[in-house]
Amino acid sequence: VMGATGAGKSTFINLISGSHLRVGYGLESCTSEVQVSSPFLLDGKTITLIDTPGFDDTVKTEAEILRLIADFLAATYKEGRKLNGVIFFQRISDYRMGGVARKNFRLFRKLCGDETLKNVVIATNMWSDVAVELGEKRERELSESELFFKPALEKGAHLARHDNTLDSARRIVRQIVGFPTTALQIQVETVDQQKTLAQTAAGEDLKEELERLAAKHKEELEGLRGEMEELL
Repeated sequence: VMGATGAGKSTFINLISGSHLRVGYGLESCTSEVQVSSPFLLDGKTITLIDTPGFDDTVKTEAEILRLIADFLAATYKEGRKLNGVIFFQRISDYRMGGVARKNFRLFRKLCGDETLKNVVIATNMWSDVAVELGEKRERELSESELFFKPALEKGAHLARHDNTLDSARRIVRQIVGFPTTALQIQVETVDQQKTLAQTAAGEDLKEELERLAAKHKEELEGLRGEMEELL
């Protein structure tokens, strides 16, 4: 289960599994490590959900979060365990999906790989925080815009709503359970292809973003120095 900090990942997992994973209600992120739910039965099948920290974690850097997730996925893949799918949470209550949110989803796509998107469910939640008409308008924008989820949906990803009830949580997990097990792109890259994290698609994407930010900050710093010299 992936998504931004505060998107409701831990709450969703606790609801359906009966686990007691830490849930954050303040400004700081709560899930700073990968957490595993208690196994639970659904339609006679044993399910285990994995809670991951968001790339916008308030404590760890994006690189540290990527390392945590990649290491966990590599370890389970080496044990011969594959995922049925991935649930990505997006708050429908967000006023807008800004640059940070788009970057997080781009990293998520690189981590999964386009071939695995058919095993991805994008779940919108926090529907009780918005009027239905506004929520539906945002849902259409998210699904029809090239900047948001449209490219992923066109490659086989699925869109679902979670209304914070046990029934909707079960519907989403049932959808995932019906998918054939698969390896994520980052698992294939780090285990099968023996790539370093920096050499993976997600690692290269993050490196390019950090280099872009470094160049931007350097330019801003030079501008500030010029202003200081003029003032002095």
